Amino acid sequence: QQCYFDRLLIAFWSKNYGEAAHYAEKYRECHQMRHFPDMFQTFYLGISAFHLARLEDGKSREWEIVGKDALLKYQTYVKFSDWNWENKMLLLEAESHACIGELEMAKSKFQASIGSAQKHRFVHEEGLASELFGMFHDENGNKEEAMQQYSHARSCYQKWGAFALA
Repeated sequence: QQCYFDRLLIAFWSKNYGEAAHYAEKYRECHQMRHFPDMFQTFYLGISAFHLARLEDGKSREWEIVGKDALLKYQTYVKFSDWNWENKMLLLEAESHACIGELEMAKSKFQASIGSAQKHRFVHEEGLASELFGMFHDENGNKEEAMQQYSHARSCYQKWGAFALA
């Protein structure tokens, strides 16, 4: 079980979303979801699923459902601790809107996620939100804004000490 979670993290932070989703499913098969790491497994699976929904035409609807399930869980988690879960919920919302082509709403949610991560001092998640916002801009042809977001993400990852990501 721990091996699957570790592999999930490595795959996710390496931007291998298909592999991350695979290990998230394997992790979930091992036990009933009741532990603190399960909340992170749900988050990483949700982000991965929304990306796969945009990439895999034949399975896009299935991945979108997986992503929306993660979002629903985070909408519950945030009621108990917005400090810990708000920026993640907002990032899942951003990816959900991006997935269905609601670009302005997606932009707003990406910005809100970055702001929430800053406010709550989650520099690694600020970096992740900025990186995903950069990918969003790349996908939609805005290279200049993408580069600004990637640069901000790199700065966050360096502050976090994740020089390999930077």
